[in-house]
Amino acid sequence: MIESPIRERGQGLALSPRPAGAPNELRALAALTWYPFLAMMRNIATFAFGFLFPVVFISVFGLIGGGGGGPRLGIPSGSDRGPAYEALERYPAITLIPGDRVELERQLRLGKLDGVVSVSGGRISLEVNSASPASQASRLFVQSVLDRLNLAATGVTSPSYQLDVSEVAGRTDRYIDFALPGQIGFAVLSTAIFGTVFGLLFLKQALILKRLLATPVHGITILLGQALARLIVSVLQTAVILALGVFAFGFQLANGLVTFAGMVGMSALGLIVFLGFGLLIAGQATDENGAAPLTNLITLPQFLLSGVFFPTDVFPAWVRVVADVLPLTFFNTAMRQVATEGAGFGEIALPVLGMCVWGLLAYAIAARTFKWVPIS
Repeated sequence: MIESPIRERGQGLALSPRPAGAPNELRALAALTWYPFLAMMRNIATFAFGFLFPVVFISVFGLIGGGGGGPRLGIPSGSDRGPAYEALERYPAITLIPGDRVELERQLRLGKLDGVVSVSGGRISLEVNSASPASQASRLFVQSVLDRLNLAATGVTSPSYQLDVSEVAGRTDRYIDFALPGQIGFAVLSTAIFGTVFGLLFLKQALILKRLLATPVHGITILLGQALARLIVSVLQTAVILALGVFAFGFQLANGLVTFAGMVGMSALGLIVFLGFGLLIAGQATDENGAAPLTNLITLPQFLLSGVFFPTDVFPAWVRVVADVLPLTFFNTAMRQVATEGAGFGEIALPVLGMCVWGLLAYAIAARTFKWVPIS
């Protein structure tokens, strides 16, 4: 008679000894990987959080492009179209938007314009929004135009002080170059935690885990199959997101295919690390009502504070103390260094180490507290 591998009350990952002549563990592992993989690919939540949301987000902000540029200045109808107006119109960094003065001033107060400029002969009046840094900076552009006009008016063709500008080969820093690695992190964390928690919770509640453990298959093989299924999904997610970014929106890979391989490798490592948190929650929860708060407690702060949607340096210093040590922050930092700088392992060793420390801690707790069957 085969001894049950489940401890009393189903607690812990430790298993009882298996008899000799157990079935081929590799064949069992292949089956235990393939069927969870099929189940995940047919699951609408996996598709939504792992593929659909990152693709939609990248598509929207990829279309927005790099943003930036010079100020957008409203100019009221009826302004004098003299040399000052023409100089503003020709200045490549300034965008002039004609319109009614009342409407332009309303847009300025709402922060949708960087200034309202009025031209009367040789005099230019500029209204700015005191709460907008971009609006305050618009005066520098307008002053630059006036300085050129004043020099020309006084006949100065060779000023005493001149600026010499040289160029270096570089890349354009666009929002998609920031957002895409963050969306890979979003997808990897979602698959590792949401997919693992609710997938294993279903198997636990349906007593499928208990029945699997009654077979001559080691418990670690069952969990390894679940992990490999999610690892395959994570690699597919990263490949799809990268392909969309590169071919549709010109996402820049620092070293081409080498960077592509490095980012896929980082996503695989991230999945392995974050899976520890999924096992920790899945081992403790007995139903969806108990799992949801724990899952959100771990994932939501990371989605908001770990640089998924916007840089962490916008936070106050006391928030960054927490944000900078979150596991997803370490992942996103390393992923962006690989993507934009072509960083090797030596350059990303510190964030990778921080991420792995979190993973080891999660696995250590999960190994001692995991429950194979629901405990009432």
